[in-house]
Amino acid sequence: MRKLPSTAPEPLSKQFPNTSADALDLMRQMLQIHPRKRVTVENALAHPFLSQLHSPDDEPVAETPFDYSFENEKLVRIRLQELIWQECRHFRPSCLPVAPVRDPSNRRQEP
Repeated sequence: MRKLPSTAPEPLSKQFPNTSADALDLMRQMLQIHPRKRVTVENALAHPFLSQLHSPDDEPVAETPFDYSFENEKLVRIRLQELIWQECRHFRPSCLPVAPVRDPSNRRQEP
């Protein structure tokens, strides 16, 4: 992205001509590329555009940060299939047979 020429963005009001000023303001804040400049979830929920949907009593805040470490797993084909089966089983347990879970430490060593 740094190699792209620096150009002024087209105003959101031009791209979305029939949109309210509050909606455009929230969209502008949400589309900030830099995470520190982007609106937080709490501030977005408190934004005037979402005032009719905002309910502080029904908006829980996570006690701990979300753990994305599962994304670091190296997925081989068989493991990916197992994860897909687990996901399908979660939503439709009656429709699918359960794929056997293989123990990754029990793999054959190839010479």
